[in-house]
Amino acid sequence: MRSVRRSGKLAGLVVLAALVTALGAGCGAPGRQGPEPDGGPGEHDAPGTERAREDGQAREDGDGRRARAVGVATYNVYLGADLKPLFDAGSQAELVTRAGEVYAAMEATDFRERAAALADLLAARAPEVVGLQEVARWERGPAGGELTVRYDFLRLLLDELAARGTPYRAVAANDNFTGRMPVSATEEARFTDRDVIVVRDGPPASRPRTSRATSAAYDAKATLPSRIPGLSFEVPRGWSSVDVTVRGGTFRFATTHLEAFGTPEVRAAQARELAAALAVSPHPVVLTGDFNSRPTDASGAYGILAEAGYADAWTAAGGGPEGGWTAGQSGSLLAGNELSHRIDHVLYAPDGVRAVAAEVVGDREADRSAPTGFWPSDHAGVVAELRLGGR
Repeated sequence: MRSVRRSGKLAGLVVLAALVTALGAGCGAPGRQGPEPDGGPGEHDAPGTERAREDGQAREDGDGRRARAVGVATYNVYLGADLKPLFDAGSQAELVTRAGEVYAAMEATDFRERAAALADLLAARAPEVVGLQEVARWERGPAGGELTVRYDFLRLLLDELAARGTPYRAVAANDNFTGRMPVSATEEARFTDRDVIVVRDGPPASRPRTSRATSAAYDAKATLPSRIPGLSFEVPRGWSSVDVTVRGGTFRFATTHLEAFGTPEVRAAQARELAAALAVSPHPVVLTGDFNSRPTDASGAYGILAEAGYADAWTAAGGGPEGGWTAGQSGSLLAGNELSHRIDHVLYAPDGVRAVAAEVVGDREADRSAPTGFWPSDHAGVVAELRLGGR
C-alpha cells in the first residue's frame, strides 16, 4: 500500500479503507458485470462428470499405463461484506461511520455459520487440494492499541473440515493487502485479504506430499483514485503455488485472485506475469482461482491464459456456455440464486494432465447454511477430477 500524495493520519486511514474497498467493490459483488446472454439457471455438472463417476477413480489408458486420479477445487469464500461504501467516503467522520457499518455487515453474514456449509461441500467431495480466495482475517481493538483477531476465516474453515473427519492443512498463502481503520469513536479494525492453498491431511502414508511452496506479488497493480483531492493509492495482489505429489504423480498447483476493480489492462498484465512464472515448472500445472475474466474475454486474462496453453476443466469435461456459473450472488447472501456468469476456473496445462469431470458446488438451495440460510459465499466453487500421467 502506498499513498502517492498527502500525508497525515486522515490520509492514511482513507487509503487503507479504500484499499479494502478495491477488493470488495470488484470481487465481493461480481454479479455487477451482468448476466450471460441466455440467462436462467445454469448447468451444474459438466456432461463428462457422470461418466467419470461411473468409471471410478482410475482407468487404464490404451497403452496400459495407469492414469492417476486427483481431485482439485477452487472457491472464493467471500470476505463477508460489500465494501464499496468506504470508497465513496468524503470525510473522516463519514469514513468512520461507513467502516463501522461494513464491519457490522461482515458479522451479519456470519462466516462461522457459512464455514460449516462450505465444509459440508468440500468434505462430501474431499478433493486432494483446494485453492481459496478472499480468506479474510478481521481484527478489532482499541484505537491506537493492540488488535485481536475476531474472525480468521482460514482457521474457522479448517476446524469445520476437521470436525467432519476430513482434515486439511494450509501449505501456501499470500497476503494481498491489509488495512487498518476506525470503526467507531474508540475502536479500530484491520482487514487482511489472503489467497490460500490447502491440501488433504491425515496419515503420512495417504496424504498428498507437498514441496516448493511459493508466493509472490504481481508487479502490475491497480492505481485507484479517491474522492479526497490529491490522493491516490495502489492495491497489491499476488499468487501462491505448491508442488503436490499424489499416488506417485506430481503436479504444480497454483491459485490467485486477479484484479477486479482496476482496469482490464492491469488484470491482463497480472495474467501474463502468472503465466510466465508458471511456465518454468518441471511438472504439469493446475491453475485455479477467481480470475475476474469470463471465457468470452478473448483479449483479457482468460484468453491470455488460453493462449499460454491452459485448458479449462469445465469445457474439457463437456460443459458449455450455458452453465458452470460461479459469480453474481447478492452480498447479503440471502436472496435467491443470482449466479449469472463464470469467472472462477480450474485451468491446467494439458501436457500430462486431463480433466474428466467438473462440478459447480454451492449453487443449490440444499447448499445453504443452517439455520439462517446464507449461500456459502457470493461465489460458487468448482470441483474437478483430473487424471495425471498416461495419455
